[in-house]
Amino acid sequence: MTLWVYLHFNSLQLDSLFCEQTHQPIIIVEGKDNRVVQACAKAQTAGITMGQGLGAAASLCQNLQVQPYNKELEQEKLKEIAHSLYTLTSDICFFADAGLLLRVSNMLSLYQGLHAYWQSISTLLNRLGFNYCYACGYSPLAARLLARNGMNKITDDHALLLRAVRAHALHESDLPHNMSEQLTRVGVHTLDALLSIPMVQLAKRFDAELVHYVGRLLGHFKHPVNFYQPPERFSRELELLFELENISWLSKPLNKLLLQLEDFLSSRNKIAYQINITLQQRDCEALVVTVQSKEGEYKATKWLALSELAMSNVQLDAPIQGLSLQAKRITAYENTNGDLFSKQQKGGSRTALLSILQAKLGEHAIHTMQVHADHRPEKANSSVALGAETPDLIRDASFIRPTIMLPFPEILSEKVIIQQGPERISTGWWDAQPIIRDYFIARDPSGRWLWVFRDPTQQWFVHGVFH
Repeated sequence: MTLWVYLHFNSLQLDSLFCEQTHQPIIIVEGKDNRVVQACAKAQTAGITMGQGLGAAASLCQNLQVQPYNKELEQEKLKEIAHSLYTLTSDICFFADAGLLLRVSNMLSLYQGLHAYWQSISTLLNRLGFNYCYACGYSPLAARLLARNGMNKITDDHALLLRAVRAHALHESDLPHNMSEQLTRVGVHTLDALLSIPMVQLAKRFDAELVHYVGRLLGHFKHPVNFYQPPERFSRELELLFELENISWLSKPLNKLLLQLEDFLSSRNKIAYQINITLQQRDCEALVVTVQSKEGEYKATKWLALSELAMSNVQLDAPIQGLSLQAKRITAYENTNGDLFSKQQKGGSRTALLSILQAKLGEHAIHTMQVHADHRPEKANSSVALGAETPDLIRDASFIRPTIMLPFPEILSEKVIIQQGPERISTGWWDAQPIIRDYFIARDPSGRWLWVFRDPTQQWFVHGVFH
């Protein structure tokens, strides 16, 4: 028989809220009848219980924060958890509300046992920071029943699991309320009593729905499930329980999303070249901050450093109520092996430096030089935005050119000593901007090396300085 593990997240929306900076009790209330469905530890200490009315809960606890139940949010969080678990176990399916079902049997040979498998799963779940209950079962319904009632035990002992199932009352199962009442009227109050009735007698005395339920609970009938397929894109949201007026306070909640991005990328051996951070502002349009890494990155620490630089220049129009993170331009990571015996390089690479400068100064603040097919020094190169250059042309290295070119040639007003030259440049006749110059390398009395030229009128000019 197939062994399953069910994970029941009983406070998923509450755990999803970023509430590290608040010390107030929090509850989640169902909108239909204003009943408490989730409550934090501080609220429960004050006497608030599940199913309690909002009025009674408010009378027990001062400064109570109330959040409406959001089913869509919980479904998104379940997908995020399933996405993280997919790196450890292959067969995952969404089972009823706030629950994940894991098929264990086909993973035991890989982990060499049930307990090693569960140790990997529980370590990941604890790192994600969600509260959950769990249990094993030889059918999805049995695993769900035991997990929802807090068994919190991992075992493949069939007899023990069956006894645990039989010990529960009918109202603790997934039986429809009308069917449970029908069984109660004939004296069947527990699952032990129900499972003691032969299947033939059940089929004669009750309808087919109950027979199918018992068959699926015992694992005799196959329970149809749809296994999860993870998406190939990354998008996460985080709701803040409090408003942030200072953008520098976003580091902690943002790091929580970046750690999820790191898991996403590392599990696929991929890197991202760009992330978009969307800040939800109160009563204002959302603000999108774009952060780029020229060499690609997957580590949360690196992305956080770049994000903090990019956001240091952002001005908020209103307090921030939430944020989301999307990864763009994701590609496979290609590792390059260096020389084992080479000296360790100090400092970062050129692309890492460009990423830092671009994050701090802005996307259009960084420029580079573009070489042009023109011998005139004024037109031989120009400054262009980073990424707009076309590296097809390469300047001939035999031409000696100064480190610093003056914006315009200046009249040479002091005596210099010619060291090298001349180099005749006669060109530009095709665009009505011709030049005829003889360039020399010279040295002035202070020891500076200059790039000077003489025009046809025998006038001398300085055009550059060698560093």
